[in-house]
Amino acid sequence: MITMNDYYQQLTDRELLDLVKQDDKKAFEEIYSRYRNLLTQSALKHLLSKQKAEDIVQEIFISFYNRRKEFELSVSLRAYLLQALKFKVMNEFRSQVVRDAYSKNMRYVYAYANSTTHHAYETKELAYNIHRSINLLPEKCKQAFLLSRSENLSYKDISGHLNISVSTVEKHISKALKFLKTNLCLQ
Repeated sequence: MITMNDYYQQLTDRELLDLVKQDDKKAFEEIYSRYRNLLTQSALKHLLSKQKAEDIVQEIFISFYNRRKEFELSVSLRAYLLQALKFKVMNEFRSQVVRDAYSKNMRYVYAYANSTTHHAYETKELAYNIHRSINLLPEKCKQAFLLSRSENLSYKDISGHLNISVSTVEKHISKALKFLKTNLCLQ
């Protein structure tokens, strides 16, 4: 006698995908079961953080599930998921580079702000202008930016903290960076 789990395990990825499009949760669970460990292990090799690896894999499956109705594959599901993982890992690296650069610059600004030289005045003025510009941002945008830069939180953590989607967090951060760049260049 074949159980339901055995039935789903025998289906191809393409067949499972067709069932997922019809809101078959067991089919989605089978896809998740097939690829979760592969994706997590692959992410872990690059990120060196089990928590970040698991978070990114969760984001991939959430995105996949949310877009299941319009989902079309031109490659295998495995190849698609690995490509999605590659992009998520690259985005994580980019985000980390930006966070690190911001932290380094802020440490530099504060370290030299206490100096008694002529540069101290310019540094204090720059720090003031940065804070003033941040305070001009819309509230949610400012919160997302500060959580990212000051608290060093991931976009996923920020989305949970502010009850907004990860893509909305990305938009807020991008908007904040563009605004700050423009605003600080005008001063």
